[in-house]
Amino acid sequence: MTTSRAAVLHGEGQLTIEEFPLPRIGTDDGLLKIEATGVCGTDIAAYRGVNPFYELPCVLGHELVGRIAELGDGAARRWGVAAGDRIVVEEYLPCGTCRSCLAGAYQMCRVPRYGGKSIHSGPGLYGGYADYLYLHPQAIVHKVSEDVPAELVQLFIPISNGLDWVTRVGGLHQGGTVVIVGPGPHGLACLVGAKEAGAGKVIVVGTSADEARLAVARELGADHTLTGDVIEQVAHLTDGTFADVVVNVASSAAGLDTALAVAGDRATVVQAGVAKGAGGGAESIVDAMNRRVLTLRGVRGRPSRLVPPALRLIESGRYPLDLLCTGRFSIEDTEKALNAANDDPGAIRATVFPDLSHR
Repeated sequence: MTTSRAAVLHGEGQLTIEEFPLPRIGTDDGLLKIEATGVCGTDIAAYRGVNPFYELPCVLGHELVGRIAELGDGAARRWGVAAGDRIVVEEYLPCGTCRSCLAGAYQMCRVPRYGGKSIHSGPGLYGGYADYLYLHPQAIVHKVSEDVPAELVQLFIPISNGLDWVTRVGGLHQGGTVVIVGPGPHGLACLVGAKEAGAGKVIVVGTSADEARLAVARELGADHTLTGDVIEQVAHLTDGTFADVVVNVASSAAGLDTALAVAGDRATVVQAGVAKGAGGGAESIVDAMNRRVLTLRGVRGRPSRLVPPALRLIESGRYPLDLLCTGRFSIEDTEKALNAANDDPGAIRATVFPDLSHR
């Protein structure tokens, strides 16, 4: 193969399947043959015109697993991998010299990331909804087991985020109560993170349309799943003390309202969702923060050190993570993958495969 198919986003709702020539690989870079790429909420948001991280036009997809097809000698030494190795690639391409990188917050580097870097930059193959991915010298890669299905491996980003957001960001202590608002892929990953961190009680909050997702939450170990009058129910379940850590992964301002309402005294509220729609407002947020001395923290990804534990957790089979994988799509059907959750309330995580014939 001398070319690669790729799903290119040009603007809101404007996605085309295009062919790119494979790049010539030098000493410091490489080429990855993609096995599978998960559909992230930020991909869906970009497709619908909400674009915080994307440099259009770009090849979408950044939660991917694949096998190294070609590798330069310098890159092999730097990454500690070889041609033929199976790896995952983090979405970031940190420059290493900006203020954020020097502070250890490489996730905030302004260099456009995988799944959002323009097709007019270098070889253009910077996204996972494709046959091949260009391994840039600044890429961050991790080896992964040969024995785990690609559909599970591509969950490494939400799982590593979940491990990080509940513990390092949220500050959960052993036996504490965690409330997760929004039972999507990242919400369910935060549930796994809370169980791994030794939470005493994990409560997952959704809407009446989320019953299929809440059923998966129960399979993953949620102690309670709630809809309806959530505040009163959380008060009852916690004897009025509410939550120690709340993670809001719902993409609505109303989700943040709920998260603030179920946070107990001195709790930490982790805001991960994209706030949109009616609700919230600075006055109510400040009032809640001051009255209960809350800490409100935003997030963007996770430290690289959390990826290997996430991969080992996926490989262990301790959780039925296959329940999160609810749709398989070809590159040509990328738009269907991006619309899957909107079209089917039971959908949780769509996956794009370059070749579905052997799946």
